[in-house]
Amino acid sequence: LLKACGSRLTEKLLEGAPTEDTLVQMEKLADLKEESEGWDGSEEEEKPSSQPDVVEGQELSKSSPEPSLMPDCNSWNVAHRRLSVFRSLRHMRQVLGASAFRMLAWHVLMGNQVIWKARDMDLVQSAFDVLRTMLPVGCVRIIPYSDQYEEAYRCNFLGLSPHVQIPPHILSSEFAVLVEVRAATRSSLYPTLFDDEQSLNKYEFVVTSGSPVAADRVGPTILNKIEAALTNQNLSVDVVDQCLVCLKEEWMNKVKVLFKFTKVDSRPKEDTQKLLSILGAAEEDNVKLLKFWMTGLSKTYKSHLMSTVRSPTSSESRN
Repeated sequence: LLKACGSRLTEKLLEGAPTEDTLVQMEKLADLKEESEGWDGSEEEEKPSSQPDVVEGQELSKSSPEPSLMPDCNSWNVAHRRLSVFRSLRHMRQVLGASAFRMLAWHVLMGNQVIWKARDMDLVQSAFDVLRTMLPVGCVRIIPYSDQYEEAYRCNFLGLSPHVQIPPHILSSEFAVLVEVRAATRSSLYPTLFDDEQSLNKYEFVVTSGSPVAADRVGPTILNKIEAALTNQNLSVDVVDQCLVCLKEEWMNKVKVLFKFTKVDSRPKEDTQKLLSILGAAEEDNVKLLKFWMTGLSKTYKSHLMSTVRSPTSSESRN
């Protein structure tokens, strides 16, 4: 699996300059490889000889890449799941309804904790596979399914079994959104969108948050552009996916400019406000989004900028 994903990344690099997502993927792959090699060296002698394959399989499953680390290998993840419940963001929007989807998408983009409670693990994983496409790779931290609540600093996507108690302060928090998947009270909750969609007809999706997003709220620019693409029926799902890639790259470029301006150059707040206006991101939601996305910048990019700051004369002497 590591080899296959590494090959895909190599192909991307050959296509041109690596995107921010590609850099983050490469770093995570390198970390995983280092981790697995470390395990191979330290545990090999202790492995029971009677069932080496079983133990190795169990251990590798612990250190093997979880979906949040391997966005370019989604085909592998899907192939190893029996059911891909949500086919796309457009499909999820049709199932949840426009207003519930907008609230959910707003929380995703802002980096708030997105909690899904359901009996069906495949459904939760499928939901996260779709929702994560709105974020840069470095901003995605997933705990796919847990028997206890996990704090927001550990994950921004959390899947829970139905019996898990969520702390009251989380349920009332403006920094969390909950999607409860319940048994439907009637046979069909919405018009059937696809012939093979009977599995979703047995569910009811209830989206709640301590900070429901008002319908008249402007929201981050990228959310409005995503919704425009999803509602444009002239665009195929593949074209919408490409739009999403371009939008993310556009906003990650704004993030890079802001990072250099504030973290590296340490410019004053007044100058930062002017920059945000120039970037078309001066609104409150856009600023929050940029600050969250900044946490997903690759180590390669950050260290490159910091090294140029630490030794400015070296670049000058070369010139």
